[in-house]
Amino acid sequence: MRYTPILSFLAGLAVITMVSGATHDAVGAQSAGPDISEGWQPLFDGKSLDGWFARDGPDTNWHVEDGLLTAGPETTRGYLVTTREFDDFQLRVDFWLNAGANSGVFLRVPAKEIPIDQRTAVEVNISDTHKTWPTGSINEIARVGVVPTTINAWNSYDITAVGPHIVVKLNGVTTVDAQDPRHTRGPIGVQYCCSSGHVVKFRNIYIRTLPR
Repeated sequence: MRYTPILSFLAGLAVITMVSGATHDAVGAQSAGPDISEGWQPLFDGKSLDGWFARDGPDTNWHVEDGLLTAGPETTRGYLVTTREFDDFQLRVDFWLNAGANSGVFLRVPAKEIPIDQRTAVEVNISDTHKTWPTGSINEIARVGVVPTTINAWNSYDITAVGPHIVVKLNGVTTVDAQDPRHTRGPIGVQYCCSSGHVVKFRNIYIRTLPR
């Protein structure tokens, strides 16, 4: 029993290692993606903004650069949202951001007349330094147990939403397994927040619908 604290420390260290910046390639554009025979569909083609539109911010926030969905550095707060809506699904997306940047993946985004935020949609946060909801958390719902380090490295989210049940995996490690009954259906969104001078990038965005 006297070895338990040491084992607990090593287990926690292993979790931090797995969660933090698992995919370190510097550019890494759109890959072939998961098997389409399993129902996966790309949401981003690596070439254009087809299937997306700007919300709650200037249209100039988002562009495609080196095959990556990119915002910044000379842009302000805003969202890019899919033209399609989803209810129950599994979503995979890679993200990269530099120090000081703040972003998020938004699920079940509200109608155009309702501003997007952590209360009107499900926000899976991307901000290691956020004091309340660091990367891997769902804002207002559940906080990640071990704060990761994701800055200046490619990282992967695997997010499953079936009814109110939402599971978030960051670099293969489950960070949130929670219930959120507030929202049932809507587009997928990505965020650039909250001031200019930073860079956020996304790639390999794939989704498959799931039966409830």
